Amino acid sequence: MALYQIYRPLVLTRPGMSGIIHTQSSGQRGVCGMTNKKRFLLLSVALAVVAVLALASFPSAWFAQSQPQSQSEQQPTSGPQPNVGETVLVPKKTQPAPVQPEKKPEKINPNEIYTLSTSTNLVNVDVMVVDNSGNPIPSLGKKNFQISDDGVPQAITNFGTGEAPMTVCMLIEFSSRSWALLYVALQNAYPFLNFIQPKDWVAVVSFDMKPQIVTDFTQDRGEVRAGLDSLRIPGFSEYNLYDALAFVLDRMKEVHGRKAILAIVSGMDSFSKQTYDQCLKIVRASDTAIYPVSILEFLAVRSPYGGNITTLQAQNALNTIAKYSGGQAYFPRFEGELPDIYQQIGRQLRMQYSLGFVPTNPSKDGKFHKLKIDVVDDGGNPLRMVNEKGKVVKYRIVARDGYYAPKS
Repeated sequence: MALYQIYRPLVLTRPGMSGIIHTQSSGQRGVCGMTNKKRFLLLSVALAVVAVLALASFPSAWFAQSQPQSQSEQQPTSGPQPNVGETVLVPKKTQPAPVQPEKKPEKINPNEIYTLSTSTNLVNVDVMVVDNSGNPIPSLGKKNFQISDDGVPQAITNFGTGEAPMTVCMLIEFSSRSWALLYVALQNAYPFLNFIQPKDWVAVVSFDMKPQIVTDFTQDRGEVRAGLDSLRIPGFSEYNLYDALAFVLDRMKEVHGRKAILAIVSGMDSFSKQTYDQCLKIVRASDTAIYPVSILEFLAVRSPYGGNITTLQAQNALNTIAKYSGGQAYFPRFEGELPDIYQQIGRQLRMQYSLGFVPTNPSKDGKFHKLKIDVVDDGGNPLRMVNEKGKVVKYRIVARDGYYAPKS
């Protein structure tokens, strides 16, 4: 009854009527002829109508105020614009590049081209000076050597001496034609390992019908021994020495420094593609010294028939090959000779004298040129050497006897 209590004092006016009429208690009529109950109902209806009309206008006003402003109204007229999302650019249609006409190559006048080229005909020769026992003679200088090319004296431009590591390829005859020769070859190969120094390079190549690389160049003595241990059962009975020498010499071309081939062979050849003369030409053209160690001499002295023409031919072939290459051939008859032989070879390779000169004849004819090397004193006379006891020391010069000039 709160509404009734609030609106109980109600002032009603009517045209033509003066005064104030107060509502009376429930059940009584007023001057309008209405009971209090009806008056209350009428006021309630009026208030309800007023409330409905007010509510009808209120939601639209509230909704209009509570709605956020549109994006265009919220954006400021100036200042940085807000991010509006990704922008997609539609690629334009590319036009193919116009085809350029081919340009003709410019003509070049050879006389207008400047080139710089250098060439040299430097000839290097490794020389050993040894006594009658094969031991090298040290302490010689550049002034103690004279060299001539086809009889014409040459000026020595490069000179070197002193101990240096050696590079040696062991070439072993490994054929099944004779088990006695096979045994001697392996028996002569193993002692060389005792004279290898840590900085030396050693390779092992065997041959019968054709050469086989058993161990490539290595400084590991154990690896060389393992390569020799693998040589047990040969495959063929051929012994093509000349082909094997040509094979190894071709691969020694790129090796620099003190290098040599230790050929533990018989000196005989079955049917190589290279003839003996062709093999000598290859040996002469090479700068690798060859040291043959015969395995045939050991058996020849123990044979009831002694040496024969084949043995002599083999000896002559090995001596010539060694001479043309600047090496030395050995023909041991006893196993006890091998340590001295290998020690000599090692000393000679480590104590070589290296001579270099540019020939006064610049023609590139591809022909063989004969070399002659002499050891002289300060006056240009043959050098005379004496030992500690005052006795004259006989010596010999070991070097290759010539070279092939390049062919233009």
